[in-house]
Amino acid sequence: MKTIKLTASLVVFVVSLMAYQDTFGEQKYNPYSGQWETTNPDSELQYNPYAGQWRYSAPDSSPKYNPYENRWDMAPDSYEHRYNPYENEWETTSPNSELQYNPYEGKWQYAPEGQSPEYNPYSGSWEYPE
Repeated sequence: MKTIKLTASLVVFVVSLMAYQDTFGEQKYNPYSGQWETTNPDSELQYNPYAGQWRYSAPDSSPKYNPYENRWDMAPDSYEHRYNPYENEWETTSPNSELQYNPYEGKWQYAPEGQSPEYNPYSGSWEYPE
C-alpha cells in the first residue's frame, strides 16, 4: 500500500513539474544567425522574407508590417502594435501582454502577463521569451 501511495505521489510531482516548466521560456539555437534565442517552448524557426532573417516565432506567425517602426515582424494575426513610452518605440505584441520592467537590463518591454525575464547564458542577457 505504501508503494502505491509513493508511486502516485511521485507521478503527481513529475506531472506538476512538467506543467511548471512549460510556462517558462527556453533557449533555442538559431543556426542562421548563430545566436541562442530566448523563446516560448512552442516557438518554431521561421523565415521572414521581408526582413531577410530567420527567427523563432509562434507557430501561426506570418510577416506583419509595423508601420510605426518601418519594419516587418513575425507575429500571429491576433498580435497588435502597441506603443512603449519608456523606450519610445512601437512593439508588435500579443493582446494579453503588459508593459513590464526588466530590472536586469533596465528596459521596459511588452510581455505576456505573468512572464519573467529569463537568463540567456549564451548572450549574458536577461530576456522575455518571444
